[in-house]
Amino acid sequence: MNRRAEVQRDQALGVPSARSYLLTVLGEFAVQQDMPIWTNAFITALGALGVDEKTVRQTLARSSAKGLLDPEKVGRRTRWHLTPRARTLLREGSQRIYSFHTREREWDQKWIIILIAIPEARRDARYSLRVKLGWAGFALLNAGVWICPWTDRLGEAESVLEELSLGEVAHIFIGNLADVGELTDLAAEAWDLPTVEAAYEHFEINHFGNMPQSDEDAFVQLTRLVNDWRRLPLLDPDLPKELLPVDWVGTKAARLFLELRDQWKPSASRWWKEITSEL
Repeated sequence: MNRRAEVQRDQALGVPSARSYLLTVLGEFAVQQDMPIWTNAFITALGALGVDEKTVRQTLARSSAKGLLDPEKVGRRTRWHLTPRARTLLREGSQRIYSFHTREREWDQKWIIILIAIPEARRDARYSLRVKLGWAGFALLNAGVWICPWTDRLGEAESVLEELSLGEVAHIFIGNLADVGELTDLAAEAWDLPTVEAAYEHFEINHFGNMPQSDEDAFVQLTRLVNDWRRLPLLDPDLPKELLPVDWVGTKAARLFLELRDQWKPSASRWWKEITSEL
């Protein structure tokens, strides 16, 4: 595995940040509630995950500055409301990660090809373009050429280009590229599948065989499980089965993820309800 691949894997499956844990807790538990959450509940929840109180408070403040949480002062205490923007983002994210590798999609063998020459004055947009199109399942085949095998991602790609004000310098095509045998080689060239496979194996090693000993432990293990899983789409482009190795490890990892989530969610939710109900 080359250094760039190692960095990509570590970014996806490295040590979780307080912000990452907070987003996971919000998406897995808080978004399902129609009630504000006291600061102390977040301190208790993230504290169980190893985040200290000062960092929790800083993370809440930063999330508020980003428009995800609205603080409400009640005397000397603060409770937090999810903003409409946060609810939309969290629900869209949940839909993405819970459907990932859980349903088999028919592929029409058509591709989206985007040709884009970013002006020198807009070099700052290159990183954002790489991240946003990568999340949408695109790969940079070579300089200025992006490809994706799912034509239903067209709207998402157009939104990214519009958001970054790059629509006028992009040309988008939809069509066939080659026969399936050649396309598997193309996919292997465009996407680093060995790195993706290693990330799934890392995920399975971390979570297989775990058994929570209490409701709090179930909350901790479930949050870590979901937190690890929701970062995998940053690496995995969710390619059609025709372009993947036989017995693709992502499918097996998805089954493990859903089985463990179903087992741990009732106990984890019970503990979350307990700490958020305390006044």
